[in-house]
Amino acid sequence: MRVSLPILLALALAAGPAADDALGHALARLQSRYETTRTLTADFRQSVESPTLGSPLESHGTVAFEKPNRMRWDYAAPDRQLIIGDGKTLWIYQPEEKQVIKAPLAEAFQARTPISFLGGLGRVERDFQASLERDEPARWVLHLVPRKDAGIGALTLVVRKADAAVEEARVTDPLGTTTRIAFAHERRNVPLDGALFRFTPPPGVDVVRPPAY
Repeated sequence: MRVSLPILLALALAAGPAADDALGHALARLQSRYETTRTLTADFRQSVESPTLGSPLESHGTVAFEKPNRMRWDYAAPDRQLIIGDGKTLWIYQPEEKQVIKAPLAEAFQARTPISFLGGLGRVERDFQASLERDEPARWVLHLVPRKDAGIGALTLVVRKADAAVEEARVTDPLGTTTRIAFAHERRNVPLDGALFRFTPPPGVDVVRPPAY
């Protein structure tokens, strides 16, 4: 089963005053964009690389978010998958396997802190320690480690300076698996149909609850 969700952010570990200033500015811009974004839709391309895989697993699709904690990831064929967070429950529908995984949304995100910000359940300086990996002419590259449990993974964000949009998110887990998600054709603060974030298991589909929940 391949389940990866996309992601976001923050505290300075940089070397000198100039780097500290750049990091603080980048984080402030990113947080401001997040706080002024009510809804967001985008296309995405995902690549999963792991020491146990012979080659990367590639997929693509569309994503929609509505704060505070509603989201929808539609993975296109041939590896179809639908991930919906309806505010209370996380649904992961795998039609080829005729299976739906169901878990409490907040608990599922607590177990995956590096992706909690995108779902509207996280805050930058409360949840993450950050360093400025690179300060490029047109982009910042931020490295973010969860404050509560650094052992569950880290997040790297490529942030466009022009508008503080996230161009790419990379999540690396302790086993060395890296999930890269690149975003394109982003639209902010557009009206979204509430039906996007509702899910009813189709007839004949098994509903599975992970043991942890």
